[in-house]
Amino acid sequence: MSENSYLGSFQFGGIASGLDTSSIIDQLMSVERKPLERLQNDFEKLQLQQKAWKEVDSKLSDFWDFLATFKLKSNLIPKSVQVSDENVLSATASTSASNTNFKVKINSLSSSTSFTPTNTLGNIPDLTTQYYQLNGRTTPVAGSFTLKALDSSGNIMESVTINFSGTDTIGDIINQIDANSTYFTASLNNGKLRIEEKAGQEGSVSSILLGDSSDTSNFTEVFNLEGSDFVPGGATAGYIESTVHAGAVNTSKILSDISSDVTSGIIRINGTEITVSSTDTLGDLIARINASNADVIAWYDENEDKLMIRNKEGGPQSITIEDGDSTGANKTNVLDDLSWIDTSGNYMGTIIPGTAANVEIDLDGDGTADLTKTTWGNTVEYNNVTLNLKSISSNWIDVQVTQDADATYDKIKEFVDKYNEVIGYIYEKLNEESVKPEKGETLSEDDKLKGVLKGDDNLQNIFDSLRNMAYGVISWSSNVNAKYSSLYEIGINSGDAGGTYENTMKGILQINEDKLKSAIQNNAEEVWKLFAYEDDNNKGIAIKFKDYIWDTTKFGGTIDQISGTTGTIGLEMRDIAKRMTSLIDQLQRKEAYYWQKFSAMEQSVSQMQAQGSWITSAFMK
Repeated sequence: MSENSYLGSFQFGGIASGLDTSSIIDQLMSVERKPLERLQNDFEKLQLQQKAWKEVDSKLSDFWDFLATFKLKSNLIPKSVQVSDENVLSATASTSASNTNFKVKINSLSSSTSFTPTNTLGNIPDLTTQYYQLNGRTTPVAGSFTLKALDSSGNIMESVTINFSGTDTIGDIINQIDANSTYFTASLNNGKLRIEEKAGQEGSVSSILLGDSSDTSNFTEVFNLEGSDFVPGGATAGYIESTVHAGAVNTSKILSDISSDVTSGIIRINGTEITVSSTDTLGDLIARINASNADVIAWYDENEDKLMIRNKEGGPQSITIEDGDSTGANKTNVLDDLSWIDTSGNYMGTIIPGTAANVEIDLDGDGTADLTKTTWGNTVEYNNVTLNLKSISSNWIDVQVTQDADATYDKIKEFVDKYNEVIGYIYEKLNEESVKPEKGETLSEDDKLKGVLKGDDNLQNIFDSLRNMAYGVISWSSNVNAKYSSLYEIGINSGDAGGTYENTMKGILQINEDKLKSAIQNNAEEVWKLFAYEDDNNKGIAIKFKDYIWDTTKFGGTIDQISGTTGTIGLEMRDIAKRMTSLIDQLQRKEAYYWQKFSAMEQSVSQMQAQGSWITSAFMK
């Protein structure tokens, strides 16, 4: 009972009379509260019904979600394509493709127009370049560096440590290696450091170990020797060489650090304007180019130290690169520094036009082409089959298109399993008994829900409708020309035999595997039609299920009209809630009335006791 606003701050609880007033009033109120308790029980039952209907709705909605994609031809009757050499091509087929065999020969692949700069982004160092100037990818740290020669057993034949300062030139460092090592000499070739066996030592070194835990420099990082492998010698000298020249940059390099004349502005690629800031990194510029509508792909080649670009689409379409906006203003000077175009607009590299893919198709298997297809992409469409070209082939590649009967069978089995799950759940809810708690036991939420919908007429109607659709026969219009009108005809039925009807009573479906697979193999299109055909006057079984479940679960649908906020259960709950509120008010008034009466009695008894005490006192005088 909530706090009683009708009670005052003080009640006399049997002080004068000696009665347990509070207990007496509680007993009286216990009787008065019986109607309220009955309403509370009714309200809780309705809450459980509402929750039970929500679970039914969820089960049906999950089935609807499955049916929404199950009905698609691409899911229900997919085609399987086998290719004799998947290194050359892969293939997929739409459901409209015919079951067929043909051969394919790829004479050429499509390529897109590309541009490769002549110059590198970083300055290629020479022998006079000082160590501290090699800051394209990392900050140079001078100090010591160890070079070790290993034999075939991994034993160290020589360990040489060289020391250098930041102002030492590359030539100074090379001279130290030459002077201190018995096995190795060093050279600089187009900015790449090469450490190789000395004359007369060819083949004597099995491997080279660069660096030691005691080293204080970052020599290998600066000269881009990390990731480079030693090439053993023999007739010629073994060597290890920088993966890229020592002045190379990386994508984290700020554009204004690549060249100080870069300014913020606009560049245009294939007519699309792209904003550039002097504080952008090379990676920022690449990302902005690739995200634009220029239909190109730009990337940084780490081993070449060049910013490459190509069209997304195959074919000979040119790539146009311009500095500034359409009026010629807002130039950035960055394109010259990227070695794309010079200040006069001339390309500073090589443009290689894109080419077309050329494919021959042999339809009858005689080894001669029956048709030739040319396309600007590496995807070729033939007779509802998509060929994805991977490499040129001198031989014919076999392509076989068949019905993927196993995939269709698995999908239909999934349909049957999900239907059985739903119909089984509803049957259980219609027939399960409620759970009675033992004395002192508290039921779980699941146990409370058991039996809540037992024998419910609305749920029975849903069950009957689903079962009738599963076991029913479709009356097709004559124009549909359908081979099948029921699941029974393709091997799906209740499975009841010998005069038993248990599965039929429960609405369960079972599959005759051989009969279903035969129908799929021989009449896949007709199987799809039985499930998913739809026009103004005809609906396949899956469509019937889908539409019925939608009408049942949608807002304002069957279940919402029963258990929704404005449904019959919701309205009844609101009515009970109003009656409970009224009863609570009446009970509080009744409780206040009892306290008022008992308090008045206590006051009367107290006065009588006081008068008696006075009379007794008077006689004793």
